[in-house]
Amino acid sequence: MVKGGRARWKIENETFNTLKNQGYDIEHNYGHGKQYLSLNFFVLNLLAFFAHQILELCDSPYQSCRARFSSRKEFWNQLRCTFRIILFRDFYHLLDYLSNPPMVRAP
Repeated sequence: MVKGGRARWKIENETFNTLKNQGYDIEHNYGHGKQYLSLNFFVLNLLAFFAHQILELCDSPYQSCRARFSSRKEFWNQLRCTFRIILFRDFYHLLDYLSNPPMVRAP
């Protein structure tokens, strides 16, 4: 019973650590607000986190692209920067571009 409790605590602690420190920027009072806007942002952040967890577990193109970066934050920053300057057909085209960037030659 103690092992089960410790395992549950570890999973919960790692999830909260990820949500707070690895790009999701969720704080303790993030979901409080008079007009529910901050609660909506909190729920959208959780939905994004769940989608990312599913991709990490089930999607091999995402997994191979994500493995090229040392942290989740670095991966998402690179994704945002690339997405701002280049148009892509779909999400997998973007992942392929990040996994195998074209060679840039100096003039």
